[in-house]
Amino acid sequence: MIIYGTTAKALTTEQVVDACPNCNSRNTVHISVLQQWAHIFWIPLFPIGKTGVSQCTHCKQVLKLKEMPAGLRLSYDNIKAQTKTPVWTFAGLLLIAVVAVAITVNQQQKSQKVTQMIPSLKKGDIIHIRLSDTAFTVAKVNRVKGDSVFLLDSKYQINHGYMDISDLESKEFETQEEAVSVADLKAMDKKEEIIDIKRE
Repeated sequence: MIIYGTTAKALTTEQVVDACPNCNSRNTVHISVLQQWAHIFWIPLFPIGKTGVSQCTHCKQVLKLKEMPAGLRLSYDNIKAQTKTPVWTFAGLLLIAVVAVAITVNQQQKSQKVTQMIPSLKKGDIIHIRLSDTAFTVAKVNRVKGDSVFLLDSKYQINHGYMDISDLESKEFETQEEAVSVADLKAMDKKEEIIDIKRE
């Protein structure tokens, strides 16, 4: 279950000279500027604006921003203009960016590894193959002779999201070999049909 929503925290509170609209007392009204942000699992994702409240220390009246009279609203705007949005309210976006970069780097490293391994495949290597955007399978190298690689195809395939492709490595393979050339495998790699090669 994903817990998400919005929350707010007071960034600053200042006393203003405006008279309280309820009891007319002066120098008793405090205005707070609150930063609002969206969160997932209570981790700030991004800021969604500021709001404010006022409170009179004499009569205890609390007004939300939309309830403030024009004078208090002007004082709020002045305080808000001097209140910066905290950097930590962008923590979630920063975390997402770091994860995205890490995934990209990992995929690039995996792609380079596959490209380097294709010309030197060995018996027992497992090739992870993309059949379509949602279907995947594996093939095991049974033997290599010259420029030909003899593969045993898995008897199974998976749909993305329902199973880990690595689970197919321990399942049954066909007994009939399929011969492919190193050039064919390189072409598959170029089309991103080979997504990984595992070697024990």
